[in-house]
Amino acid sequence: MDLRLHACAYSFHTLPFKTSFTPPPFFLFRLQVLGSCRALVHGKMRLIEPGDLLIYPPGELYHLEVEAIDGKIESGDYYLLCEGSWIEQWWKARPRKIQQRIHLDGGMLSLWQQLSIEQHRIVQVNPELIRHLLCALCLSLDRLAEESGSRQDPQVRSNELVMLMQRYINEHALRPLRVEEVAAAAGLSVSRAVHLFKKLTGYTIIHYTQEIRLSNALERIRYTDLGLENIAGSCGFGTYSYFHKVFKARYGLSPKEVRDRPPDSILEGTYVITSGDQNVTGLSPDARRFLTT
Repeated sequence: MDLRLHACAYSFHTLPFKTSFTPPPFFLFRLQVLGSCRALVHGKMRLIEPGDLLIYPPGELYHLEVEAIDGKIESGDYYLLCEGSWIEQWWKARPRKIQQRIHLDGGMLSLWQQLSIEQHRIVQVNPELIRHLLCALCLSLDRLAEESGSRQDPQVRSNELVMLMQRYINEHALRPLRVEEVAAAAGLSVSRAVHLFKKLTGYTIIHYTQEIRLSNALERIRYTDLGLENIAGSCGFGTYSYFHKVFKARYGLSPKEVRDRPPDSILEGTYVITSGDQNVTGLSPDARRFLTT
């Protein structure tokens, strides 16, 4: 397979920044995931926001500017540079635009992250794995572009955006998490994300995140021997005193009182937020059996 990756990384800017290729001798991919910037597209500088994918073929002029927009400088993006006959055939296989809007899908972003990790390995570099990851990423981008074009109903689109935010929270709730990150995962402004999430779920983003943390903490108290302070820290609570306060307010019992009860006893008011049919605590029945044997 004739396919070569020259660079792949994540870039984040909070200060003014400019860069140009005149013109690049390779394909340049850039996906905006946080904040905004301006980029040259067909001879005009355009505003680039989360979810905007830029793909410049060889010979296309590229210029990028990160500057203050609405009084704030913040821009985060994934980028890569590649060349070869495979990517040329992929580019020509269908009509393509330099700028297009796609969903910030978690699976696609994981592929991009893994590609970056493999490309930066100092030892045990695997060129074949890098080529296949790059192919998978390109094909995933095609699928996401198709899905974006087929979604016209505003209500369906709103539900999908909230699902993207829920999925991001589900995956990252056990670490420090900012509302700005959740909004960026769906390609929305913070104000729009906060309004839409509350409207469709009945929860604020912060409340939803806390429920997931509490659900995880409850499972670990019941089914593991981890120390209570350890559980508080590993479930995203900054201090044990705060964890104790919100846990007791939520379940009516302190963490220690719950631990002293039989694991299968039911607490009044206990529930777990779900996404689809998957328990977001991440503990399957098999996992619970394993932890209690």
